[in-house]
Amino acid sequence: MTIKTATFWSRNTRLSTAAGCVAVLILLFCGAFAIPFVYESFSIKYKFGLHKALLRSGKLVGMAAALLLVAQLLLVARITWVNRMAGMDRLIAVHKYNGIAIALLALMHPLLVFGPEEITTLPLEFKFWPEIVGAGLLMGLFYMTTAALFKKALGLPFHLWMRAHKIGGCAVLLALFVHLLFSSETFEGGLPRVVGIAFSVLCLVVLISRHAPPFRNLSTWIVTDVTPAGNRATRIRLTPDNKETFTYLPGQFAFLSFPSSVVSSEAHPFTIASSPATPTALEFIIGKGGDWTRYMDRIQQGAPAVLDGPYGSFSHLMLDDDAPLVLIAGGVGITPMLSMMRHMDATDDGRKVILVWSNRSHEALFSADELIRMKMNHPSLSVHLHFTDEPGAEQLTTQQLHHFIEDLTSPQVFLCGPPPMMTAVKGMLREIGIHRHRVHTETFGF
Repeated sequence: MTIKTATFWSRNTRLSTAAGCVAVLILLFCGAFAIPFVYESFSIKYKFGLHKALLRSGKLVGMAAALLLVAQLLLVARITWVNRMAGMDRLIAVHKYNGIAIALLALMHPLLVFGPEEITTLPLEFKFWPEIVGAGLLMGLFYMTTAALFKKALGLPFHLWMRAHKIGGCAVLLALFVHLLFSSETFEGGLPRVVGIAFSVLCLVVLISRHAPPFRNLSTWIVTDVTPAGNRATRIRLTPDNKETFTYLPGQFAFLSFPSSVVSSEAHPFTIASSPATPTALEFIIGKGGDWTRYMDRIQQGAPAVLDGPYGSFSHLMLDDDAPLVLIAGGVGITPMLSMMRHMDATDDGRKVILVWSNRSHEALFSADELIRMKMNHPSLSVHLHFTDEPGAEQLTTQQLHHFIEDLTSPQVFLCGPPPMMTAVKGMLREIGIHRHRVHTETFGF
């Protein structure tokens, strides 16, 4: 396998693609909202005044929830062009808030539909099976939303929650289309039914392409080295297992899995710490922060690995200018910055770079010798290390950060680390006067 630097979309291309997607979504909403007016069901046709308005509002709310639920699938289907348009961390964030909106709309739907009918309970009779499916759909949506928002408080293991979330998502989509096509006279035939079936087929195709290996963006690798990276991370190096071409940008990530008995086989996202300018191997530096990652040092040399990717837009190559770079990292959040610095080192990119790296202690530090070598090769690179848990240590302050970057003109800032640290640093950058559009972050909130 040959490793190369990937091609990427310019900022204007990403913005125009996003604008096109928003325009299509608006048109779909307009079309969906027209259905209860153009194809009135009998229940709406023979209502008047407030009752008719409430019932029609319930139909509109239900249509909105259905469309957003289809969009929910597209957000996390790892579609290549969608990922190029927006980084996957942003898609995951939209997925989270979109899920909350769907749950609220789904709750409003029966309240508005059944309110005019003065129905307080649903008879458990066979003729009402589409409505019973709808009730199950509502409960499923609330279970999925609650479990996703409070999984840590509920003590749900990540891998079990993720598996249940995926299965629940498929079940909810199935229930949605059954309820949509069989609960209302509007969808018994004609254009509405054709549209409903078309969206059902679309979701089925997306699910198949997402889970069937022939359609996935998978590549196979062999583990060649497993070593400690400080006292809080494990360094894993991979070499290709075939002759295909693997392309990525410095700073991107991939979903990594190991089909072995040492760890469970589910895939987890990790930044590729190596540079695509290194054509023979990949490197991952994985922090020991969870039930799965703490066992990375058990992986053996020669073990197979599977990559799904690359994904993400957290890369200096995605910028539209050659401005100075400020790289601010916490712990293993250094990995995308390390990939970018390695690429700049290999390609003789001489721009001004300032690295601010915070760790708990010196024992957590890794790749220190490499940083020293890069600094010797590139005098324009400045490295500032902070250790937060050592005697006399202090947290990074706004004054220190301003001192580090005060000589730079309109720098581009890359920020990655624990969420509390990122929140604090973004506040410092605002105080210094760095525009938010020049601050690039990557945070996963599954």
